[in-house]
Amino acid sequence: MPNSRLLLVIPLLALAPALAGAAEATTTAQATTTQAPATLPDWAPKPKPNVVEDRLRLEINLLWASPSTKLRVDESPTQPGTEINAEDDLGLDDSQLLPQVELTLLPGERHLIRLSRFAIDRSAAKHLEKNISFDDQDYLVGERVDSILNLTMFGLTYGYRFIRTQQAEISASFGIQIADVETNAVVRNRVVRESENGVAPLPLLGIEGRYDFSPRWSAEARVQYLTVNETDVDGSILDARLGVTWRMNPYLLFGLGYRTFQIDIDSADEDTSGFVDLTVAGPLLFVRASM
Repeated sequence: MPNSRLLLVIPLLALAPALAGAAEATTTAQATTTQAPATLPDWAPKPKPNVVEDRLRLEINLLWASPSTKLRVDESPTQPGTEINAEDDLGLDDSQLLPQVELTLLPGERHLIRLSRFAIDRSAAKHLEKNISFDDQDYLVGERVDSILNLTMFGLTYGYRFIRTQQAEISASFGIQIADVETNAVVRNRVVRESENGVAPLPLLGIEGRYDFSPRWSAEARVQYLTVNETDVDGSILDARLGVTWRMNPYLLFGLGYRTFQIDIDSADEDTSGFVDLTVAGPLLFVRASM
């Protein structure tokens, strides 16, 4: 009988370390389970977003623009025309209130498609204070010149929001701007000049972003740019804006900013030689609704 008891005790002694290890592991697991933070269930309410933009944005803005226009149209590359300051020499408005509208569609969390229009139309009549050679026409001191200079830009922009959080958003963009330019200069009773029109597609690369300082106050910026360096033409186009916004609620905000639009083209082409330096800049007021 003693030998039988010994035979029973030996297996128990062999199993004791394993049982102790199992007990320790169970205790550790219970402690870990007790200390692990509880995760919120799916039905728990999430923080309210600062901005709600599920489908679209609609923006209406007013730009108090101060245009500055310098240009020269040459009869040929070897016969330059007269450099003209359109505001001083031709009497075109040097300030104008420009209403603008843009619509942004949001097909998905990270994509945007923007439709926009930018236009400035100016006309004036003034007696010249200097002789002007413009293309193949000469305008003399004292003559009354009726002039027109209109610029319209229709834009289609695609953007990808590669950073999108509750507090910030940054997007890269690619856009096509269709520029429509109309110019005319007429001296009454002597020269009737046919108006000239030009339409050209312009590809622009850009970046834009927004940062929320608080649930109601934000700063935002946008820039689009194009540069051309070819044999006969050098030029650049810049469209940039910077603003501060106050959000009434996640669907409606008001903003104050500054916008600048610049075209700088210098051409030595035999058919269209000359240069254009146009800047339209000024303070911007806007209201934006989203849904």
